Amino acid sequence: MEFSMMASHARGKGTKPDAVFAVLKRANDAMAKYGKEKVVNATIGAIYDDDGKFVALSSVSEYYRKMADEEMMSYAPIAGIPEFLQAAIDYAFQGNQPENTYTAAVATPGGTGGIRHAFYNYLEQGDKALIPDWFWGPYKTIADEHLRGVETYKMFDEDYNFTLEDVKVKTGELLAAQDNVVVVFNTPGHNPTGYSMTDENWSEILEFFKTQVSDKQKKITVVVDMAYIDFVGSSQKTRNFMKLFGGLPENILITLAFSMSKSFTSYGMRSGALIAVSSSAEVVREFANGCQFSSRGVWSNGTRACQRLLADMMKDPQLKAKMDKEREQYSSLILKRADIFIKEAQEVGLKMLPYHGGFFITVPAADPKATAEKLEADNIFVVPLKKGIRFAVCALPTQQMSGLAAKTKAAL
Repeated sequence: MEFSMMASHARGKGTKPDAVFAVLKRANDAMAKYGKEKVVNATIGAIYDDDGKFVALSSVSEYYRKMADEEMMSYAPIAGIPEFLQAAIDYAFQGNQPENTYTAAVATPGGTGGIRHAFYNYLEQGDKALIPDWFWGPYKTIADEHLRGVETYKMFDEDYNFTLEDVKVKTGELLAAQDNVVVVFNTPGHNPTGYSMTDENWSEILEFFKTQVSDKQKKITVVVDMAYIDFVGSSQKTRNFMKLFGGLPENILITLAFSMSKSFTSYGMRSGALIAVSSSAEVVREFANGCQFSSRGVWSNGTRACQRLLADMMKDPQLKAKMDKEREQYSSLILKRADIFIKEAQEVGLKMLPYHGGFFITVPAADPKATAEKLEADNIFVVPLKKGIRFAVCALPTQQMSGLAAKTKAAL
């Protein structure tokens, strides 16, 4: 056995490169060699304009550049600036908060920190979280890092129609084996497919969850990873499902992993919140205390500048309207790019998973790695997943979208 200084649970970590950033490096190398106009870089989940330049909302950038040093660089409270915590709740719901519920928020470094808190605080060591079979890779990394595991549920049937049947089966199986189950739904604008659950989907699964927790020893924590919610449609349309979170028993906890990364083009500023929704005031108090303690033990406190931005924006209707308008322009641009791919995919008979919005489109593939390699030989860089290949339409100039579906069909 090879010598290791690490504790047994930490050995072997980090031996494989991150799937996205490994492909991104090759794409960057190709652009340096051939010129960016000859390379299709569909790897990174950030918005780029049609000139291939990184997009930062100018209204957000201007706000940061005028910020006082104390607000920019001073410590934030461990739980988050109080005004930020209320602003995060208000921004997440935007008038769709369910009736007769209690809420609380704890600041986190992006949605990632929220996922971490949910997995660690609502699963026992060795328990498994239930995540979709098409999933953002770090879900598994976060679970592994904290000595938890993951089980996957099928999102789509054989005809690529969304289904909740496997969620129900796997929830029942996990509750038979463990008392606590965390179930993740990445919606609206799911990464990597772009699918958005409907209000009917939510009604169905919440009714099912209620049947599973008649034994108070059994507990379900739902995590709504809402990272792409502002790139699917109007705030009312995308958030209406949240009204359904009222009237749930105390042993079903709803949590929202809220991120400022995409909506405020502040990916590297690392700011967000985990928001709890419960019919029980005591459950919400426990959430706030436990997650605040976790924050101190992992990252101490969050980025004050982002917290101040959200707090100030929610108090200033003009500033919010300015940021919303600018964001909507880029949301429309991404949807325009996606529409080109979807239309041409239909024309050439290319199967793809249902897309309603968000940063990514995914095409199923029998051999994703081989398909990605064929495309890469043509200077088209995509991210191979377990069962398909992912295109970051958020980053692709509109003029590069046409013909991409046909080339993908040929590679398959």
